[in-house]
Amino acid sequence: MATGPVDCHCHLSAPCFQPDVAAVVREARQAAVAALVTVTEQAGEFRSVLELSDRFPGFVLPCLGVHPVQEVSPEEQRSVTLKVN
Repeated sequence: MATGPVDCHCHLSAPCFQPDVAAVVREARQAAVAALVTVTEQAGEFRSVLELSDRFPGFVLPCLGVHPVQEVSPEEQRSVTLKVN
C-alpha cells in the first residue's frame, strides 16, 4: 500500500457516487490519497462495498458494519453477524 493520507470514513457505495465512482477513485489517487476506507451503514450495502474493494484492490478498503442509529431488529443483527463471519 502506498504511503500518504487515508480517507478513513467514506461512503463510496452511496447513490451520488455511482454514476462515476471510477472518477472519484482516480481523483483521490491523483491527490496522493493512499487508500479509501469505505464504510457501510446497513447490511444491504455489504455486497456493493465488497465489489468496490474487488474493483479497486488495495485502494478501496471495505469496513462492514451496521450504524447504531439504523433500526435493526435483533434477528436482523444476528443475520448480519453471520454474513460477516
